[in-house]
Amino acid sequence: MANKVYKFIDLFCGAGGFAKGFEMSNQFKCIGGIDNKKAAVETHKLNFKNSVSVHADIRELPPEEFHKMINYQDVDVVIGGPPCPTFSTIGHAKIQSVNKDNGGCITEDPRNVLFMDYLEYVKYFKPKMFVMENVPQFLTKYKGKTFEEVKRIIERDLPDYHIVENVKVLNSVNYGVPQSRRRMILIGHLKGYSFKYPTITHWYKGSNFNINPNDDDIDINSLKPHVNVESAISDLPNITDNWRVSICEYSKHGDLDDYQKLMRQNTNGTVANNICRMSNERAKKVFAHMKQGDIYMDLPKEVRQILPFREDIFKDRLKRLVLKNPSWTILAHIGMDGYMYIHPTELRTLSVREAARIQSFPDDFTFVGNQQDTYVQVGNAVPPIMAKAIAESVYEGLTHEN
Repeated sequence: MANKVYKFIDLFCGAGGFAKGFEMSNQFKCIGGIDNKKAAVETHKLNFKNSVSVHADIRELPPEEFHKMINYQDVDVVIGGPPCPTFSTIGHAKIQSVNKDNGGCITEDPRNVLFMDYLEYVKYFKPKMFVMENVPQFLTKYKGKTFEEVKRIIERDLPDYHIVENVKVLNSVNYGVPQSRRRMILIGHLKGYSFKYPTITHWYKGSNFNINPNDDDIDINSLKPHVNVESAISDLPNITDNWRVSICEYSKHGDLDDYQKLMRQNTNGTVANNICRMSNERAKKVFAHMKQGDIYMDLPKEVRQILPFREDIFKDRLKRLVLKNPSWTILAHIGMDGYMYIHPTELRTLSVREAARIQSFPDDFTFVGNQQDTYVQVGNAVPPIMAKAIAESVYEGLTHEN
């Protein structure tokens, strides 16, 4: 008997990294997505054939209307990461108006109303389980008061749901993603179901970036070594920064490692989105002085003068990736200039596809939009391979009722 396939909707879906991971588990099907970024929705629509992908502001799309759009289908799981700038270290300087005295109450920043809309969708659809992801600062902002407020609101508005105790931060590097990317994962489920955070499978030796969410004793030597940048990008098409052909043949066809085989398993010998931002000549002169792992302030002063920045603020304004290490976090800022993601061996920044590989998007996943749109979609995504691990744990909790 075939395993049951659960239906889910993807709120604040972006390009669909979270949803892709759920579908990669072969246990879930995305039937709907919502986002206010048009190009991201076009990407979502292209890659999720069973989904009604809607370009809309969720604040203006009641769940009843969305239910009609998906033909009144039942929803087993709701996933999504409502943008909460109040929790982000990047957004902190921009929101000085938040009242710290009451813990940075979530309702005080209008952008955080999106969190309440997420809850409204959960309240309406009554899924068996919901999965919310956010930045790790979600748990610690204002000494944890913001999270306590969030938890209080969830318990008040969704009394039928149990919030999994000891909400955890996961790191994608521990699940086979060639990137250190930490995300808070909050789970709520109806009575009769359960959830345990996914067991880690990989370990980055000599690093403090590892996270074992279940706090259990593990034999580090039994885990697989981290997937590195070389594995992520070395088989992709050879390009230059003035290359403007999106669909190209791979540069390597034999002796592929496991990660490369996984990324290429549904392709026909070509891959799209092989477009790289052009770097100016001054930047390239600086790149030429950088060894793998170097940051801007590692360079001699005379080299920094070629491409000067505020050195008290932008100490790591330029960073060259290391082939044998995982990447640092791919952020949406890669859509601006890419200087924090300089290719390990070439005088250019990463292409859209290289960034997508580091995020663990399979090569059959195609991004739609202009160059900046596609970079931002990659940078904003949940790594699909980590999402797949979460999905498998969700499936386990749905199929083994208490």
